[in-house]
Amino acid sequence: MKPVTTDFQKSHVPNAANLNNAWYHVSCQKLNLREKAPSVNAAYDALIIGAGFTGVSAALKLAKSGASVAIIEQHALGNCASGRNGGLVCSGFRHDQKWFEDKIGALAAQDVWQVAEAAKAHLRANLHEHKIEADFETGLVFAAHSKSTLDWAQKDAEHLTKQYGYKALTNLDNAECANALGTDVYWGGVRDDGAGRIHPLKYLFGLLQAADNAGAHIFEKCQAQKIVETSTGIEITTNMGVIKAKKLLLCGDGQLEGINSQVEAKVMPIGSFMIATKPIEDEFMRGAVGAMDTKFVVNYFQRTRDNRLLFGGGEKYTPHWPKDIASFVRKNLAKIYPQFADIEITHAWGGILGITPTRLPFVRQISNNILVSAGYSGQGVLLAPFFGDILAKVILSEKSPFAMIDKLPVPDFPGGKFMRFPLLTAALSYYSILDKLP
Repeated sequence: MKPVTTDFQKSHVPNAANLNNAWYHVSCQKLNLREKAPSVNAAYDALIIGAGFTGVSAALKLAKSGASVAIIEQHALGNCASGRNGGLVCSGFRHDQKWFEDKIGALAAQDVWQVAEAAKAHLRANLHEHKIEADFETGLVFAAHSKSTLDWAQKDAEHLTKQYGYKALTNLDNAECANALGTDVYWGGVRDDGAGRIHPLKYLFGLLQAADNAGAHIFEKCQAQKIVETSTGIEITTNMGVIKAKKLLLCGDGQLEGINSQVEAKVMPIGSFMIATKPIEDEFMRGAVGAMDTKFVVNYFQRTRDNRLLFGGGEKYTPHWPKDIASFVRKNLAKIYPQFADIEITHAWGGILGITPTRLPFVRQISNNILVSAGYSGQGVLLAPFFGDILAKVILSEKSPFAMIDKLPVPDFPGGKFMRFPLLTAALSYYSILDKLP
């Protein structure tokens, strides 16, 4: 094999390290890991780019199995999507099961559902085995913003119950949904007692500590600059020196922009924004720990252990992010919770997530020595750690029980490198108009 060299191109993604810290960062104990920088010409069985849920989970599995593994993270640990997201642990994928049945058939759709359910079991096992206290609680409401989406959501719940044996769902009418969430703006919804919310940074730091304890080498503020792939492995030039490995795992999700053309064609970074309010004295969200609605540009929110409202709403598809994130998100908050329209906002932040055209993860072996899992499209809290574990199993030559994952349809974005952002912005402007229709 002729060596293949990749010099990383400049990404359009804003540097999260320059943004205000999320509330998660001030409510989480700091890490104290063993190492600060790789030794000169270090060599490993596997090298992972990205210390988020995917990469850390893969490193944990590999290290526990006796492999030598290193993670490099260009930012401070926890300062990207895994430490900045909405913290919702949702069931399934971004499509309902009937969509999968139509696209890949009923039997494969059953397998896809079992992947997501296995990811839930993986999360619970991680919390238990590594004694991670991450504020995990169940009781998530899927709230319908229109009559048509309410009909769809409740029919989908009935389908999951009858065809998939999923017994955790309860349909809510308008009054029941209002009582659960503390707002009457929704037509109704579905409560999912198999889904919930988590403090994502506590979860990530718990996994990082477990990986460190297992022998993984974890290097923050270590930026990959060039990849050379040969027939026997890879060699990466970083700002801390050269690192060699037999296998490379690309696990940076939306932060992989500019690293690999195959990934870049299918995974696009977008900005998502959140705020945290001061603790709220009055009781709210009596019947749920978190919620997301049925809008295409989704609103998502959760009640924290100290009774704050964490609220996410609004997206950006260019590097021109809001100068005032708090005001940008407050507009959406006020539509859902008018009683909190003027509430004090203590923290406001943005983060990068990766999306694909079909909103399905892109999980592939893209060359002899390089694997990728990215593009979780808002479902990464549940799926990313599990898919990292699967990548590790591939390297360890363990058979994965979910062979269909790499067959999930993930086409390239239309328009190529330069037109995909304007085309997506135009398309999502159309969907934002649909969000306003009854």
